[in-house]
Formats: sequence, structure tokens, C-alpha cells
Amino acid sequence: MSAAGRRPRPLHDALFANRRLMLMGLAFSAAMSLLALTTSFYMLQVYDRVLTSRSAETLALLTIIAAVAIAVFSWLDSLRLRLMQRIALRTADALGRKILRAMVAAASQTGGALSRNGLRDLETVKNFIGSPAVNTLMDAPFTLVFLVVLALLHWLLLVVVLIGGAILVGLAWAGQRLTNPSLIQAIELQARTHNFAEDALRNADVLEGMGMSATFVERWHAQWIASMRKGTLSADRDSKLTAMSRAVRMLIQIALLGIGAMLILNLQATGGIMIAASIIGARALAPIETGVATYKSFIAARLAWDRIEDVLNSSPRRDEGMALPAPQGRLGAARIGYLHPQSRRTILANVSFELQPGDSLGVIGPSASGKSTLARLLVGAWPCTAGSVRLDGADIYSWPRAELSRFVGYLPQDVELFAGTVRENIARMAEGDPALVVQAARLAGAHDMILQLPKGYDTELGGRGLRLSGGQAQRVGIARALYGEPKLVVLDEPNSNLDAAGEEALLATLANLKKAGVTVVIIA
Repeated sequence: MSAAGRRPRPLHDALFANRRLMLMGLAFSAAMSLLALTTSFYMLQVYDRVLTSRSAETLALLTIIAAVAIAVFSWLDSLRLRLMQRIALRTADALGRKILRAMVAAASQTGGALSRNGLRDLETVKNFIGSPAVNTLMDAPFTLVFLVVLALLHWLLLVVVLIGGAILVGLAWAGQRLTNPSLIQAIELQARTHNFAEDALRNADVLEGMGMSATFVERWHAQWIASMRKGTLSADRDSKLTAMSRAVRMLIQIALLGIGAMLILNLQATGGIMIAASIIGARALAPIETGVATYKSFIAARLAWDRIEDVLNSSPRRDEGMALPAPQGRLGAARIGYLHPQSRRTILANVSFELQPGDSLGVIGPSASGKSTLARLLVGAWPCTAGSVRLDGADIYSWPRAELSRFVGYLPQDVELFAGTVRENIARMAEGDPALVVQAARLAGAHDMILQLPKGYDTELGGRGLRLSGGQAQRVGIARALYGEPKLVVLDEPNSNLDAAGEEALLATLANLKKAGVTVVIIA
């Protein structure tokens, strides 16, 4: 496949950007593999040199050398763990904002059902990269060191370890074939169960108000039990595989000791060689055994990896142009249409109009006729599948979003306020100029209402903060749409939650916007 047609691999690229640190980790692994022979050679020298010469000085010297080697091994092991944690952190930091942006884009246009767990998946991958399991994988290439040493001790010892390793690999392969389907299903069911519970928290008022909690909990419990059963089935098979792997490893050690003893009887080896071979054989097989034990976390990380790349590669892309001068508010729609990306249903077709600065447009129609879709197209939240929406002659979807946000205000049909203060919400989650915040609130007729809140503009919303009524949230949402110096304001059913006083304030707001030369589109 050509470079142009190759599927992008953003997570792989982010990890590969840390290749120097990874090479350093491999260098540590190489040094640690040599130092891991310390215990074996210590036993070899004690049995074959110290016990025969009965030299306490030699024993003391060997002990000091072994202690220093083990101390260096421990230091390198600590450095490698910290190094991998840094790689994990850098990889997550490089992708976190990209993933959240992709999740927002996918959720905006398609509902984002497949992208809800993007950040959770990133955490799973980060934890795996920084875990000891990856260090064991890094040790695997240097198993050759132990095999060479075994061959130098005696070729029969090498044959035993190779046969044992082949058996362990076969068990791992068979276990993967048996546990993989149920493990993948368990992980996917767990994610759905978590999402189902999160939906309950977001709609807690409906559940409690309509007495639906018990039914909802039972549905959640049924999903949870299904995921637990799949997980238990996978765990049962995995435990059998782990037990068999341990049994094989113990049999290999017994075989090494038995062959070592036979070689001693035939005067082809010493007691030190027998003990050293047992220790070295265990070290040679450790990566395989550890890989079997950590297989579940590896599969979870691999699935999370694949989902992250799917989110990043499938999310809508926006080709933003260069920064443009501040618009005057001239809005044009030229035969715009929109085809829903999932249902492939035509929502809008051949919509055209032209508005000059200060003009107002009311859009009236039945439910599900595409009015809210039109609002999203007009502010550049969604791309047109036909035609284009232009602000002062420039395609609004390609306008740099950071620049456009200063000139466009948008009130969606369902107003959502974020966790933060009233001031931060009006300032669109930026630090915000207090004077501009108050100006927007006054223009929206929300200033007096906000002052009645416990801490005024510093009142915390969302999470553990205050929950506003529908009308209060609507007025704060309108103030957010009017923050700064917008030249285009699109309001989707702005009076849906307002009382009589709120509607009077809205009418005054619209009149003031017209005087200020702001182009306004109202969805009714």
C-alpha cells in the first residue's frame, strides 16, 4: 500500500515519537539481562569454588560483587519503570486533546455512541504502557542471553528449555483461541454497562419523577450480570491456562535439576552448574509465563488502542483556512443540503437565502423538518453535504474555529451548561473579561437573575454545584451566545423555557441586536 493510501496510525505515531526513550529502555533491559545472571553465577562459584576451597575470603568477595550487581539491577529496574511511565504520560499527553476534539466532533454530528469511551480507552493504554507487563515484553528479546549461557553449560540443558518454551507458547496460543472471544465480549459489555449507568445519572430526574428507577436498575443489572458471566468464563479459562503454565515451568525446573544431576553422575557437570541451570532456565521462560499472566490486560489495551485509532480516523475533519478579517455579518446560504451520515436520510435540500448585517430571519416549520439541522449548518457546527453557508463570502465551516467563536453566537435547542461558574459559562469556559460577561448578561436580560444566585456570577454550576431551572439555564445560554462581539447569532427555540418576563427580555434582546447591526436567525 502506498504512503498516500495507508491508514493513519496516530497512536503508533505518538508512541514512536518517544523512540529515543524506548531505545534507552531496551538498553536498560539488555544490561539487566546480564545482571540477572548474578544469582546463577554466584551459586555456581559458591558450589564449585568456595565449597571446594573452603575460602571465606573468596565467599566474602563473591558476596560483595553479587550485592553490588543486584543493587545496580534494582536501580536500572526502577529507572526503566519510571522511563516507561514517562513514555506513557507523553503518549497520553500527545493524544488527549486530539481524542477529545474527535469525540466532540463525532458526538456533534453522529451522536458519538462509539466515541464515548475515548478518554477512558486512552487511560487504559497509558496504564498498560507504564505497567511492569511492558517491561517483561522488553526483556523477551534478551532471552537469547540466557539460552546462550545454557548452551555453554551443556547442550542438553538448552534443549530442555527450548522444548519447555515451545510447550508454553503452545499453551498460550491455545489459551488465546479459547479465551479471546469471551474476553473481548466481556470488555465490550462492561463498556456498554458503564455507559448505560451514565445515562441514568444524566436523566435522574426523569427516572425518579416517573418511577422508572427500579426498571432501569433491573435492565442495568441484566447487562452487568451478562458482562460478569462473560468475564468469569474468560477468567476460568485463563486460570486453567495460568495453572498449566506454572505446572509446565515447575516440570522444566525439575527436568533441569534431574538432567543436571545425571550429568554430575556422569562427571560432565558440577553441582554449581545444576543449580545455575535451574535459575537461568526459569529466567529464560519468565517472559512467556508473565505474558500468559498479563494476557487479559494486553487484550484490553489492544482493544482500547484499536478504538482510539477508529475514533481519530473516523471523526469528521475540518480543513480550516487562514485567519480572516472580522466579518460584518453578511450571511448567505446557496442551495445547501444535508444528508445524515448514519441513516443516509436527506434532512435538508436546496435551501437558499441572503441576509445583510442587521437582518433577522425566522425559520418556522413542523418538528423533525430540519430546523435544528439548519441552525447547526449556519454556525458551521456541521458541514453541508451540498452547497455552502458563507459568512462575508467565506465558507463558515472552513473558518478557523478559534477566530470564528468571537463573531458567532449559538443557542442550541437543548441548552447544556458546563461544570464551572456562571461567569465561565457565559465566557464560553475561558477566563473572560468581567465587563464583557456582565454586558452579555445585561443584553440577554439575565443580569438581575444572576445576581440573585447564591454567589452571583461566581456561583458554581454542574457537578456538585447549583442546578438552575430551565428558564434560568436558557437565559444564561442566551448570554453565552451574546458574549463578545458577535456578528451572527443563531437562536434555536430561544423562548422554549422562558416565562413572561423572560420572553419580554428576549424581545428586548432581539431589538438591541438589530440596532447593533447583528444578523439574527431564530428557529421557532
